[in-house]
Amino acid sequence: MIAQMTLRHVPDAVGKGLRSKAKKDGRSVNRTTVDLLEQALGMRAKDARKRDLTRFAGHWDREECRAFERNTRVFERIDAMTPILKMSQD
Repeated sequence: MIAQMTLRHVPDAVGKGLRSKAKKDGRSVNRTTVDLLEQALGMRAKDARKRDLTRFAGHWDREECRAFERNTRVFERIDAMTPILKMSQD
């Protein structure tokens, strides 16, 4: 059964921190809150390992990714006469 909860009397700083973290991570406030509760309660599986380098290299949110793609689009040209290749939207 999936439980639904309502939190009351959440301090402004906590609410602001949750919204900020959710935005930074590109996730919903709900998903961020559940993840933090699981982490705090030690409910994450010990053998569940991330298969990426996020903890070493960091994480880009969607806007940072878009900015990178905009700023590196010029490198998709072979020479001045070659049109920019279209990136597929995966």
